[in-house]
Amino acid sequence: MDKIPVNIISGFLGCGKTTAILELLKRKSNDEKWAIVINEFGKVSIDSQTIRSSSKTGKIYEIAGGCICCSARGYFFENLSQILQSGNYSRIIIEPSGLGGIETVSEVVALIYELKLMPVICFIDMTCIESPRFQLNPVRRAQISKADILIFSKTDLVEDKMEQERLTSIFLKQFPEKSANLVQDNTQLANLLDINVPDELRINQYEMFSKVHKDLTDSHYKEVYYRFSPDTIFDPDLLSHGFNTSQFIIRGKGYIRTKNGWNLFNFTPSGCSFEPCLKKQQNQIVIILEESDFDGFQNLQKEVGNAIISVHS
Repeated sequence: MDKIPVNIISGFLGCGKTTAILELLKRKSNDEKWAIVINEFGKVSIDSQTIRSSSKTGKIYEIAGGCICCSARGYFFENLSQILQSGNYSRIIIEPSGLGGIETVSEVVALIYELKLMPVICFIDMTCIESPRFQLNPVRRAQISKADILIFSKTDLVEDKMEQERLTSIFLKQFPEKSANLVQDNTQLANLLDINVPDELRINQYEMFSKVHKDLTDSHYKEVYYRFSPDTIFDPDLLSHGFNTSQFIIRGKGYIRTKNGWNLFNFTPSGCSFEPCLKKQQNQIVIILEESDFDGFQNLQKEVGNAIISVHS
């Protein structure tokens, strides 16, 4: 029996994993049946909602409320077992939480005989390469160090080629051992799914991180969830101002209603974006921040409130 290839698409919060998976789903052939496992740190799964509403191809399995590398590991194993029981999948794509590690996810996949682990891909937000906060984050560093293939994302936000080369040079000074693993062109993603990585190379990579570091767990982060009635109207400019001026938010996302209709909202250190989306049952905003910054979110509550234009009855 042929084993089912499993691709782990990892990367820190807001690096573009979900966008990449959407592109893969658009390009896959109709005769392939994929299962998509989406793991979100918080209890609200915005990413799985986005993939469901944007693509009719692939079955989505949600694991919310913790990272599958630690607090949600049991649910992850159950999901993989459920996928195998449902049968006939030609590929499994796993998107771990942006706060999750790679090695434990890989170990669970390796425990199941019917599955074959393919190259572990890690996306790196090019706009965050010089951010001291991101450079020092142990979760991000571990994700990069343990990946088989590295791909820069958000290169469209750094249009100047010389600037891209400068940022690439800075990144390789931080991770000189990963120079051979770096793929500069993210349009090649579909061609990278089936590359074989020698088991010896993968084992050596994971042995470097065989001991779980206390900083490599999701317990150091908190989620704040705001929910508003569907009649609440937001000003995207005011909401962007609140997020862009905050010093403690790592990631923000959700669905909001504006004067121009419903939008998928995304915040990363590179800024805020708003994309038109289908009508939702309610406004939802999810914010992730470090636990040490949790006391400061009251200021953001005011900013979110200030962004409300009106509430229609």
